This record gives sequence, C-alpha cells and structure tokens, in this order.
Amino acid sequence: MRVVLRIAIAVLAMMMVAAPAAVADDGKGGGHRHPSVVPADKVAGNTGGRLLGDWYVENLSRPADANPFVGTDELCLDVGRHGKVLAPAGGIPDSAGLIEMTCTVKVGRPVILVMTSSDCSSAEPEDGGFYGETAQEQRACAVGFLKSLDITSINVSVDGGRPVDIHQPRFLEVSPQRHVVFPKNPIFGADPGPANLRRRCLDG
Repeated sequence: MRVVLRIAIAVLAMMMVAAPAAVADDGKGGGHRHPSVVPADKVAGNTGGRLLGDWYVENLSRPADANPFVGTDELCLDVGRHGKVLAPAGGIPDSAGLIEMTCTVKVGRPVILVMTSSDCSSAEPEDGGFYGETAQEQRACAVGFLKSLDITSINVSVDGGRPVDIHQPRFLEVSPQRHVVFPKNPIFGADPGPANLRRRCLDG
C-alpha cells in the first residue's frame, strides 16, 4: 500500500508514528515504570521527524525483493542518534490481515511504531500522484494524501495498557528532506539512484 511507506535521496514526508516508552526497571528496587504511548517529538534526543526520516531511509534503500514494505522481510531497525531507538518494519499479514513481527527490546529502550504514513519524492512518476520536486511541493503532496484517507482512529496499546488514539494532530510528524539512494530494483516503481523526498506521519 503506497501510503504506508516510501522514501528517496532527499526526502520529506508525513507519517503516523507511535513511540511507546519501553518498560523500565532499574534493578535496585526502584520499582517498575509502566510503558506509555506518547508523541515522538522528543525521543532519546531525537525529533519525531528525524526518526521518521531514518526509518524511511532504511526501508527505501532496500530492493523490492527484500523490502519490508511488501512483506518479504522483517527488520528491527536502530534509528535516531547513535541508533538508540528501535523501529520495527515489515512483518507478514496473517489470515485476518494483521501484521505480525517480533523484535527484542532491551529494558528502558524507546520504540517508534510507524502506523500510517505517506511520502512524496522527486523519484516518482510525475503523473503518479506522489511526485514533488521541491520541499514545499513534497510536503503539500504528502500532507494532502494522508488527509484524504478514510481513517477515523488508530488505537495503540502497550502491554495491555489503556489504548491511545494516535489519529490526533499532536501525534503528527513531518520529516525533513533526507538523502537516500534507491537500489537497482526499487520499490514502488521509483527510479533507481538519488532523489529527494518528504513524508508525514502520525506518531504516538
């Protein structure tokens, strides 16, 4: 599904992301801190936009035959400054259409979940609906497409905790333009080589 994932050499995008804090126990009798679902605006010294950009760069630089966007691979990505944030990608749909995958998370490590996103780049066909040459054009394209989706809520729960609807403005993140090189067998029919992209997403 095009709206779920895409990126290019210089990228800008919008997305929906969930950033639940990992469970933490200091091992000194300090108790157990329950995980929570919060906007990804300040995670381990990163902005949500930077984390989103890292996630897209990692995914779009992989060829179509080994790309989690089409369910052929599972990846537990290390994103952000010094790779301190875990970002699952991929997974195989089950009979009900749900995506399942497994990542091992160290105690206390933050996790970013990209739930719904769109991106536009200069590597797209100009008549395909996802093309944008400048940062402004890419932002308008990505924001417009994400807003056009018929989604009313996206509920995220961690360890059985209270569900949080991240389909809210405070969970929205927009990535800065990033540098990415599409491989020879790129996903989404993009042109191999460098491009510029921006994406947008909701994050929690």
